[in-house]
Amino acid sequence: MKYIIFDIDGTLTNTTEIDDLCYTQAIAETFGFSDFNTNYGHYENTTDSGILNQLSLERRNRPCTVTEIENFIDCFLNLLERAYDKQAHYFQEIPKAGRIISSLVRNEDLRIGLATGGWKQSALFKLQCAGIDIEGCSAASFAQDAFARRDIIGHTISKMNKRHNTAPDPSDIIYVGDGNWDYQATLQLGIKFIGIDNKKLAHLQDITKISDYDELEQHIGLLTLTS
Repeated sequence: MKYIIFDIDGTLTNTTEIDDLCYTQAIAETFGFSDFNTNYGHYENTTDSGILNQLSLERRNRPCTVTEIENFIDCFLNLLERAYDKQAHYFQEIPKAGRIISSLVRNEDLRIGLATGGWKQSALFKLQCAGIDIEGCSAASFAQDAFARRDIIGHTISKMNKRHNTAPDPSDIIYVGDGNWDYQATLQLGIKFIGIDNKKLAHLQDITKISDYDELEQHIGLLTLTS
């Protein structure tokens, strides 16, 4: 049995731009922070929870409270909903993403999961807006589960193991993502990586990349044969 686990923003949904804009505005509105680094790939943990935690520690010498996080998520989701009402074109799927998920969940030799650095509420909203059905996915983990992406992916793997009463070899687990932080997390976990070909991964020459989801099933086959 093989596990295929997907990131969401930039991997299944073409929402990175609007997500960053709303996330930045929500930080300013909820915490009153200004003049912070909005190149979020430079934070220690490029996840919604990890970035907030780092900013709070740097600016206030303490982590966020549960109430503060809840208020932030409410603000962030409200901003996304308002953006969708005005500019729905920012919430489209990555071409053919919904179709590939539907195809893979029907494969009896595969189990499909989700592991994203975004909050559960915002991630599900963006998937719904993009028209991607995830009902057949085995498990999902979000920013609420951990600060570090490797731990979020690890949560999904653990949930899938528990649900299916199995524990595949790491070489039988593939994570599909669009950022260097995704690749680094897979190295830490010792699992396979397939990248969505873009400028964020341009510096990585020796990894498997796809420019079209029609290529994914072929690469899954190649990776499993060589594992």
